[in-house]
Amino acid sequence: MANDSGLDTSTARLLSIGMAFLAGVLAGAVLVAAVPGLLGGPVESGPDPQNPPYTTASGGPSCFDGDVTPNAGWVHEVAVGDSYAVTLNATVVHEPGTEIRADVIPRSGNGYELALRTESVTPDRSFECERVHTEFSIAASLPTSYQRLIVTMNGRELVGATREDTTGDLYPLPNPLNATG
Repeated sequence: MANDSGLDTSTARLLSIGMAFLAGVLAGAVLVAAVPGLLGGPVESGPDPQNPPYTTASGGPSCFDGDVTPNAGWVHEVAVGDSYAVTLNATVVHEPGTEIRADVIPRSGNGYELALRTESVTPDRSFECERVHTEFSIAASLPTSYQRLIVTMNGRELVGATREDTTGDLYPLPNPLNATG
């Protein structure tokens, strides 16, 4: 007996089962691709532990007259999904002809260093003062495995903190940070 397409019932049934099987295989492939670790493999999420993303911003330099904004030097960390957001804000006093740079460096024992440093540059303008200051900030995304955070200025440790929980923690920095010595 044939159906409207000219196929007999058993052939149509086999074709129907084959199409359902193919649809199932395609849906499974999409699911496995969309959900890492579904088949027992490692789950890749969060920032790269060896190269965590970060960004910096700065304002200045300008002559330093000794005035600073109260409570302007701090480091903050808090859990945000599959990472920890770490932010730093500082007023950095440094010599004219230098600017502030930073890196996020993985350390042993699931530690990370926010390494601030001065670098010599050819200034856009000259300053008639001995010291200048720059408002500097950095934001980084660290993996959930991170345990310790160190902040350094030209290799000198300023803050060392051990993560104890997922709630936000605020650590004071010297205000201003002295990068002249």
